[in-house]
Amino acid sequence: MRVGVIRGDLPSPVLLADLEPVSRYNPPTEPRGQEVYVSRPTVAEVEAVLASSSVGAGATLNGGNILGSFPLAITALNDDLKLRLSAAPTAFTTVLIPQAVYATLADLVAAVNSVTSPIGVLARTNVAANGIALESMTRGVSSYLENDSVAGGSVANTPLSLADGAVRTMPTAATYITALLPVGGPLDVSVATINAVGAGTASAALSLIPTTRGTQEALADAVAPQFIESTVAIDAFLVGYIADLRNANFNPDPSRLPPLVNGPAVTVVTDDGVTLFAATLPTIALADLNTPGAGDLTITGTGLGDFDRDETTVHLTGAITKTLLQRFITAGGGTVADTSIFIPAALIPGATLATTFAQVKVRQRVSAVVALT
Repeated sequence: MRVGVIRGDLPSPVLLADLEPVSRYNPPTEPRGQEVYVSRPTVAEVEAVLASSSVGAGATLNGGNILGSFPLAITALNDDLKLRLSAAPTAFTTVLIPQAVYATLADLVAAVNSVTSPIGVLARTNVAANGIALESMTRGVSSYLENDSVAGGSVANTPLSLADGAVRTMPTAATYITALLPVGGPLDVSVATINAVGAGTASAALSLIPTTRGTQEALADAVAPQFIESTVAIDAFLVGYIADLRNANFNPDPSRLPPLVNGPAVTVVTDDGVTLFAATLPTIALADLNTPGAGDLTITGTGLGDFDRDETTVHLTGAITKTLLQRFITAGGGTVADTSIFIPAALIPGATLATTFAQVKVRQRVSAVVALT
């Protein structure tokens, strides 16, 4: 899950204090500590991601599909490539691609990179893996890259399938924040949305950066940190700190004058970055005795548990009093799933219609008490 702060008036970051603390981390059994302060993303945080030497991104000129051109000959007629890393009056720098007949795209990329990297331009395979991309090695929001036209002498544009006189820049950090997490929401840090940010010379800037570099993920983390969906985290979402912050009646400082309005402080999405996260308290829709066989009990509803997490308990009261832990239910031939629990008759002798009552507990989350029908 990812948590994003959608209010712009919070006086301070919010602490998600009921997640796993670092001191409890036990590698075989527990996720890393997740207690953390969460706040609105800042321009500085986003700029730091984009300028990072490991995951950052620079302005990129994207070449077209040239796979059908190999073997590709670079000669004295098409070896000049003219680039600059800032706008006029900066002059273009001319580099000469080594003259050769290149058998593969990888060979060509390596040759181009050998002459562009010394001037601060990385040559690499484009995202589609069918052409070349040139990326400024000056990463971040101030990054700039331009090539000259063929008429201006950048004749290598043709074999590299680069648009004539193309200018590429990067969107500002504020542009990313507004697009991904505007005040009031919605939160959308999906790769598709991140890649689509920008306009003009910065149009869809990160769509030209391979996702394997981690730029998109790091940017999503800066905007809305990701949490492991442990049972503790789900409890926080349902009944803990995250639940309080999602509440429409949340007020960060009720005593403040002038008063702050009530309203949710955060929104929570799944790991895909855009789908609203959903989890439910245990809810019994039907406790059906004698189904599927005589004396059997089938409970249907939502949030009733998980086969892989031995956390569900069924309490029976009334005509009989019995507490059935999940491991006893499954050992006795029953099953536990999110939407249904099956308890064989042998585990609940004496259960009766209407006068026996069932309640499901998952960890500390409990359902209402319902009569068997």
